Amino acid sequence: MKQIACYGYIHKNDQKIVLPEYKIRVGQPHITEEDAQAMYEAVKGTFLGPGPYVDQFEKEFAKYVGVKDAVAVNSGTSAMLLPLAAMNIKEGDEVITTPYTFAATSNVIVLNKAKPVFVDIEPDTFNLDPKKIEKAITSKTKAVMPIDYAGQSAENIEINEIAQKHNLVVIEDGAPALGAIHKNKKVGSISTVTGFSFGPDKNMNTGEGGMIATNDVELAEKCRILRKNGAEKRYYHTYIGWNAKMQDPSAALGLSQLKRIESIIETKNKLADQYTALLKKIGDITTPAVKPYNRHTFMLYPILAKDHMQREKIRLALDENGVETRINFPPVHLQPVYRKMFGTKEGMFPIAEEMAGRTLGLPIFLKITSEQQEMITEIITGSVRN
Repeated sequence: MKQIACYGYIHKNDQKIVLPEYKIRVGQPHITEEDAQAMYEAVKGTFLGPGPYVDQFEKEFAKYVGVKDAVAVNSGTSAMLLPLAAMNIKEGDEVITTPYTFAATSNVIVLNKAKPVFVDIEPDTFNLDPKKIEKAITSKTKAVMPIDYAGQSAENIEINEIAQKHNLVVIEDGAPALGAIHKNKKVGSISTVTGFSFGPDKNMNTGEGGMIATNDVELAEKCRILRKNGAEKRYYHTYIGWNAKMQDPSAALGLSQLKRIESIIETKNKLADQYTALLKKIGDITTPAVKPYNRHTFMLYPILAKDHMQREKIRLALDENGVETRINFPPVHLQPVYRKMFGTKEGMFPIAEEMAGRTLGLPIFLKITSEQQEMITEIITGSVRN
């Protein structure tokens, strides 16, 4: 049996892997009666596809983020894929991005036939290091694509200033960071365009879904065309596009959850503070670093163990006690397909590689209790001291 080990995961490509039952999941969506009623009203309506709820969701979302336009799509991946295509990022172009992210961030670059150029991360926030960007810029560079890891903004103002200096665009992956604030500006209002995700693990979700936020109205309109197979009007196709439309029931859920996103972020920060207060007593564990000018949204709560061995000891102890955790992220440049396509290998981005072996995401969701957080901390304490 062929196995591929990747920072704590074992992938068995000829055997179905059955996930264990967990008493405490790493995350879970929170759907209220109001959310369910909103979806029911949408289902009762004329449109099951895109309709008035999608239109209203786009308007309310743009208002919340503070941009001129927003385009609802079917996933966070589409929210990054379409802007790249709309900006004519193509074969021969290069896009600077981070290796420490979910593979979709760089996959959309490859799907547009451009080349992802990885730059290492900051060791405290795990976000793209702006000090390393300029060395990676070449005559082929067309864009920079940072991600707001775990819900904290990257140094997006500085990154945009570097991009403007070199006549580049910034396509920000804000998937985990709706409502995050960077130097008094909301994520989504800083970069040329930002893609958000509303997947089940996000602070706000629509089942699956995404949103493109931008102040470039022409870019937004082109993304609207691309999301419906490139059709400018019915059966009149001016571009090659995708079926990336959001449906009205999903938009209705998004509208309902958007009304309480500030409350969700406030609760997530309180939960994070509770973890930090409990975990700071354990000397070997580093809790998330939050920059003083940022508001974190804590889609994830990643701790940093002293080394990979300790991380695995903690992970297994929690797993044995029915607590699910999350490894974020096996570096993209070490994924088999990227090794094959671009010749990337170990040692190229040492900070990302080290952090991938040491980080562990703890359960954080709206209904987790103080008692559960205390139990999780006790398990971590026991595994570190034994």
